Amino acid sequence: MNQNRAISRAAVTAAGLLIAALLGGCTAGGQTKAKDTSASSDPTIMTPAAVSEVDKITWNVFEGEPKTVDPFKSADYTPNMINSNLCENLLTQTPDFQIKPNLAAKASNPDPLHWVYDLRTDVKFWDGSPMTAEDVAFSLQHNLSDKTTFYNYLYGNVANIAVTGTNQVTVTLSSPDYLFNDELASYAGVVVQKKFFETHQADFGSPSTGVMCTGPFKFDKWTQGQSISIVRNDSYWNTSLKPKAKRIDFTFLTDSAAITSGLLAGQIDGTFNVPPASITQLKNTPAGTLSQGPAPLMETIVWANPDGAGSNPQVRKALQMAIDWNGIAKQVLGGVGQPSRLQTPSAAFGFASTQLDALEKSLPEPVSAGYDDAKKIVDGLPADVKAKKIQMVVPGTAKVQQFGVAVKDAANRIGLNFELTVVPTTGYSSYLYDPATRAGVDILYTAFWPNIPNPLDWLAATAVSGGLFNQYNYNGVDAKFAEARGTADPEKRAQLVADIETTLHDQLLPMTPGVKVDNTVWMNKRITGAPAAFAYVYYPWAAHLGGTK
Repeated sequence: MNQNRAISRAAVTAAGLLIAALLGGCTAGGQTKAKDTSASSDPTIMTPAAVSEVDKITWNVFEGEPKTVDPFKSADYTPNMINSNLCENLLTQTPDFQIKPNLAAKASNPDPLHWVYDLRTDVKFWDGSPMTAEDVAFSLQHNLSDKTTFYNYLYGNVANIAVTGTNQVTVTLSSPDYLFNDELASYAGVVVQKKFFETHQADFGSPSTGVMCTGPFKFDKWTQGQSISIVRNDSYWNTSLKPKAKRIDFTFLTDSAAITSGLLAGQIDGTFNVPPASITQLKNTPAGTLSQGPAPLMETIVWANPDGAGSNPQVRKALQMAIDWNGIAKQVLGGVGQPSRLQTPSAAFGFASTQLDALEKSLPEPVSAGYDDAKKIVDGLPADVKAKKIQMVVPGTAKVQQFGVAVKDAANRIGLNFELTVVPTTGYSSYLYDPATRAGVDILYTAFWPNIPNPLDWLAATAVSGGLFNQYNYNGVDAKFAEARGTADPEKRAQLVADIETTLHDQLLPMTPGVKVDNTVWMNKRITGAPAAFAYVYYPWAAHLGGTK
């Protein structure tokens, strides 16, 4: 889910050249409205459907080798890209950002404190044994009781989980929670075989053991440092999603140049999140096809120090206006993004789409490189506020350093006292999750995506007390969020969400509107079928892969 995304280990271009690239086309003191810089004005959901079976596909996992394929502990690009084809959830989130029944044929809410799940009766684990209500209850209970699972925090309002029928499980809540059910389309609702887990609890998800699930592919082999192989599940219950690929080998290249070379040479058949520096090249080569689709992704900044200069709303406003969001979208992100009006991207609007679409359209276009007006704001600040140093920390990848340099340049142009600190990628997560490590740090970079296409999920992580990406400890919308989460009427709930988004937009806390980024996927001319939309972290996307002839 909500981790820093470290993509490239390439060397960083000199800072002066980065500034020139970012600011190309912008006047030194002018102000521009942020325009749509997407490479495609009509992003697609799915690439052309596969028409034939293939024996093997090699797919690259762009952030490298996972530590585990245990779905309870998987919440990032790397493990989820693989796990999503192995282990399934009670509900599913489709490539067009809908939440639908899956292993649970039906979910009902007979009263505010109960969710009842009637299970499919045709689902089998890879060993041929049927999925039972006991397996489902065990899996949900594990997320509830084990504090080390990533999804435990989503069970805060769950009081009890029980088998209530041969093919039925009931969740009892301590208070109404109209976010919980949708979360079961993430690994909060994953189902594993109880017997296998209990037998292999110490090494569940490890290279030697793998997992036992119900998905369209089966865990086959993990050669550490080299690849993870999965093979087709010929007994998969969902006959409408029968895989055409017999085997998929996942490789772990992280260097942008190496990924691009591997794609062009045919050593890798496909990848998501195409390296930004290679987008033009890969878009124009006859060796394959680059596709772009919608995604609930935001690359932006998070204010992290309530005692720093950013506690002054005018400082936040000035910096937000001065950042060249257009340049970041075009140069840093390869032209597959556009500046956002809200801190939540439209692909995550979910049940509140009508209200949030209307709110977004009512807001002015975001300002990019608005140096003159921003400098006037800074010039009017008290001297002691202007003197406070603003420290931003970014991980040491080429792309993110460019992002940081752009923010630093904006701050310097308008007279803010700004310092950019680059730290090793491997240690950056400590700044996100450890208050002691980030003590005194004012701004952090993040690339964020939610568990599910539901704005309450986004807000729970980014704007509410205790949220993983609320390093500022902001609590300005806590009461309204709690009200929304407990409101049964979806129209009233959606209006509460729109009110929250308005507050966050006006206050620029704690996460600011940045660049909403489209998903990219490249496949060589041998294969097709992968979703172009961002659907690979919880949906069995590889079941769509196959041959072009």
